Amino acid sequence: MPFNQALQLSSVLLAAAAFIGLALGRSLPEWLVLLTGTALIVTLLRALGVGQFRRAFDRIRLSTTAWNILTVLAFAGFWVDVLWISADLLAAGVHFLMILMVIKLFNLDQRRDYLHLYAISLMAILGSAASTTDLWYLPVFLAYLLMGVWTLLLYQLTKESDAGGSPPSLPKESTTIPRGRQQITPELFWLANGLAVGALCLTVLIFFTIPRVSAGFGQKGSGEGLRTSGFSETVDLGMIGPIKRDPGIVMRVELPDRTGLQMDRFYLRGMAYDRYDGKSWTTRLSHRRSLAESPAGTFTVRHISSRSPRPLGQVIRQTILLEALDTAVLFAAPNPESISGQFLAIQSDPTGAIYLPFPASARLEYTVHSRPTPVAPADLQFQPAVYTELFTQHFLQLPESSERVRELAQEITRSKTSAYEKAQAIEAYLSKNYRYSLDISSAVQTRPLEEFLFERKTGYCEHYATAMVVLLRNVGVPARLVTGFLATEWNEYGNYYLVRQRDAHAWVEVHLPHSGWVTMDPTPAVSETVGDSQWFAASRMIDTLRLRWNRFFVQYNAADQLAVVRGLKEGTTVVRDRAWSSLSSLLAPAGDFAGKLLSRAVEGNVRLTVGFLSCIALGLGLVIWLVQRKPWNRWRPSGTNHGEHVVITQIYRNVLKQVARYGIVKAEPTTPREFMLVVGNQWAAAAESVSTVTELYCRGRFGKVILTQQEIGLAYQSLRQLTLLDPPSR
Repeated sequence: MPFNQALQLSSVLLAAAAFIGLALGRSLPEWLVLLTGTALIVTLLRALGVGQFRRAFDRIRLSTTAWNILTVLAFAGFWVDVLWISADLLAAGVHFLMILMVIKLFNLDQRRDYLHLYAISLMAILGSAASTTDLWYLPVFLAYLLMGVWTLLLYQLTKESDAGGSPPSLPKESTTIPRGRQQITPELFWLANGLAVGALCLTVLIFFTIPRVSAGFGQKGSGEGLRTSGFSETVDLGMIGPIKRDPGIVMRVELPDRTGLQMDRFYLRGMAYDRYDGKSWTTRLSHRRSLAESPAGTFTVRHISSRSPRPLGQVIRQTILLEALDTAVLFAAPNPESISGQFLAIQSDPTGAIYLPFPASARLEYTVHSRPTPVAPADLQFQPAVYTELFTQHFLQLPESSERVRELAQEITRSKTSAYEKAQAIEAYLSKNYRYSLDISSAVQTRPLEEFLFERKTGYCEHYATAMVVLLRNVGVPARLVTGFLATEWNEYGNYYLVRQRDAHAWVEVHLPHSGWVTMDPTPAVSETVGDSQWFAASRMIDTLRLRWNRFFVQYNAADQLAVVRGLKEGTTVVRDRAWSSLSSLLAPAGDFAGKLLSRAVEGNVRLTVGFLSCIALGLGLVIWLVQRKPWNRWRPSGTNHGEHVVITQIYRNVLKQVARYGIVKAEPTTPREFMLVVGNQWAAAAESVSTVTELYCRGRFGKVILTQQEIGLAYQSLRQLTLLDPPSR
């Protein structure tokens, strides 16, 4: 491919990579995406030498003054966009940038136009980098980097080869540029790709040398987090239900100390509520205190003494990657003892809920150590409990409930003596005699609890949890409602729970005299089919790669940088082991997925197994054939005059195509010089041009003469003159 044509192609692909990154990272208007995409496709076809597009746009080509007027109008539209339409400087700037890209793509005449396009593409790729941290940005950036290296290299080569710095010209439909100095050779191809790889390695070095800084206009501000429900100081009955239809991802919870799925229902506690007025829950224990921070950056939530009379459960360590939410609540398994992460401050309320000072505007990664509360043996027997007046005001409070609710609570627990037995009886009664459903009318209900218990007998988690708390309080057992998430979707490739919006849940905490607050859930288990098909397995594998991407790249910071430096001091062996461990962890999901796919194929489908093995055999055969035959050697120059032979042959073929358009076709046994005479007899005006190209073709193709650049240029000139002649008269 000639340098000029390659420069145009790489420039368009550079702009396309920047546009794709910006379109995926930001919400661009549909008309702007369509306009920019069309401009890129048309310019790409022109760069590839598609003659129909070249001729069509030559007819509608605008003058420089017209393009300048369009640029001024676009700038005026930018201010209209800022002040009235989007009312956002960054969004309006991106829209204006795309309009400038479209104008410049249709106006690539001078070398400075290419420089303008490169500047626009650079701003676009920087804008996309500031608007996303997703894994898809990596291939877009690599494509931009590769095209950038090619573009800069070709720009310099065309600058040196063009006499007087003439602008790159669009490829003509019937011309061929000679292979050699003015064309991309295999050596140049591998040199440019080597430079791209070197630039990538330098970028990675800078990446691990300079940690990220969360600052600048490109960062998302607060208030743009995912919309959640049930994590404010007031929760209306029926608030969580609508959000349980949203499959959006809220967090990912790793269990580093557990190798496999050991629990099918994993609770992530958010907030607790103590007061119910008949329609909504509120918390009167909302005053927060700042937690003490240890020198290692760990905040202590509660102190556990070895002399504590309460039983101690096994510690659960969780590493949580939390998306940006519209709440300051931090989620963890009951009951958190400590939390560590990159926090300036952590707060807690008397119910054990953990808060940030304000909602986070970006993803958070933190580690929590929790210790669930088992039921003490002493609570399995009846023992009268004495509660303080303050405790009773909070956790035995009741609204004006009907006598039917009180009678139902007493009937369920009539034969039970201990508080735990009463809680178990009410839990079993609700889960067995009521039906779970999200299809509940959103109309305002005057007495929603009574309607759930005695009329509708259908509801979701909030109705079950509220009913259990109220029934327990009617029989003198302290209880409170808790909101959070119930994780059930386990990702076997990354060993973590994938928690979605639809996993929002409400359950009950019952206070037992010797055990303290114990988790109980009256909501019946709902079997949500996540799916075991290959599609769902692939989606879990992709999500694992996203988690690894966030851990090893997005969340890389100064602390990680210091860890790498310490590793270098410890020795190259440690660094190599850590690098291999990170690479293995990143690629492990793909290996596990391939292994499971193969095992399922072998176990369940013989035809699929045979097809899988056949594909592997064909792939190995293709590799062996390429290594032995080396077909790419056909495009390597075999001699000093190989390039000139190819060029003059292509020019002569173009001559044959041009005269054949007017019915003058060369027969197979006709020699070139004989055909030259035929053309002279039938089309006298073309005789001189055809004669010149024919003589040069015979000298370069069949003689041992190396054509000079001047002779090749003469052949091109004769071909151009032939294309401009009028058709022969009949």
